[in-house]
Parts: sequence; C-alpha cells; structure tokens
Amino acid sequence: MKLDRIDRAILKLLQADSQLTHQAIAERVGSSSSSIWRRIQALEAGGVIIGRVALVDAEKVGLTVSVICNVKLAHHNDESRVEFEALVQAAPEVVGCYAVSGNHDYTLLVMVRDVKDYERFLTQTLLNSPWVDAASSSFTLRTVKRTTAVDI
Repeated sequence: MKLDRIDRAILKLLQADSQLTHQAIAERVGSSSSSIWRRIQALEAGGVIIGRVALVDAEKVGLTVSVICNVKLAHHNDESRVEFEALVQAAPEVVGCYAVSGNHDYTLLVMVRDVKDYERFLTQTLLNSPWVDAASSSFTLRTVKRTTAVDI
C-alpha cells in the first residue's frame, strides 16, 4: 500500500492518540472528516492499522517485574517452532515474543507480579515444555523507553 503525506500524518496522530475523532484529525491535516474516515478504513483494510488499544501502566496493575528471557529450542524444525509459538501465544505473562538470530532462537518479554510468579512461569511453562532446550533470564531494572509508535 502506497502512503501519501496525509496517510502518514493520520498514522502519526493515531499512534499518539487513537481516540482522536475524524474531525480532529481532519482539522490537523487539512482535509475533510469524510475523507479521513475513508482513509482510515483503507489503512485498516490494507493491514497498515492492525488494531487500536489502550496502553496500561503495568506497575499500576501489579505487574512489577519485567524479564527479558532468551529461549533456545530443543529442535530446529517446523513442528518445534509452531508448538513453541502456540505455547507463547497462550501464555498471558508473555507480552512480546521475537524470533531472533544469534545464540538463541526467541527473545520474550515477560511481565509478572513478582519473582515467584516468574519462577513459576519459567519452571512450569517454559522449561517444562519439550520444545524448549534452555532459557536465560535478565530482569529489567527500569524502563528507559517504551513505545508502540513506529517512525513514519
């Protein structure tokens, strides 16, 4: 999908505040409300906009421990990847999962209430899986930057 200047401006505005009205966006980009509505519909249909969410402060809802967990699979075949990814999709503790190159196969971002919850997740879910060979964990000390916005 080819994006023009107005599409890019719409995306920047929606990334900053997904609750902006079509009229508010139209005023900021110099277009009509109906044109903005059509453009947003096209961006959604084209898969450029994949969802709209409310961002939650994890600490304020009791998720005080963030862990970066590097996982090495036991086997490197399609079945192992599919099964591991299904395991991750089903785990509410995992808020991010990336297939990576290097010394491990996946990097997970895990958010839990406390270290005991992480130990339970690690031992009962990850290391108990036949698809996982090893996992190494790094506990985050503080968040320096957290954004969902991409540079457009």
